[in-house]
Amino acid sequence: MPVLTKVICIALIACFLVVGLIGLVLPIIPGFIFLFIAAILLARISSRFDSILKRNSTVQGWMKHADTISGLSFSQRIRLSFWMSARIITSAIESGINQFKRTMGNG
Repeated sequence: MPVLTKVICIALIACFLVVGLIGLVLPIIPGFIFLFIAAILLARISSRFDSILKRNSTVQGWMKHADTISGLSFSQRIRLSFWMSARIITSAIESGINQFKRTMGNG
């Protein structure tokens, strides 16, 4: 893998980690999704981390899904990304509304 590609991947991993960690604290951002994306990217550039992930039984199911997605055509990936983003945004809005209702009910 070219050095520039690795640098870009590392920058993306850092961004996803930060957003993922913020998402663990804030209920509006789905933190686990961003942490999972960071782990997948890190596994792509690090064979050591890839072997660690493949030995973990919890992550093996998620890795199978990621491998399945890599077999899709570009247009199918775009459609899947759109629907996943719509689902995430809908869940975030729903979570925010529920949090607001709980706050207003306790106040």
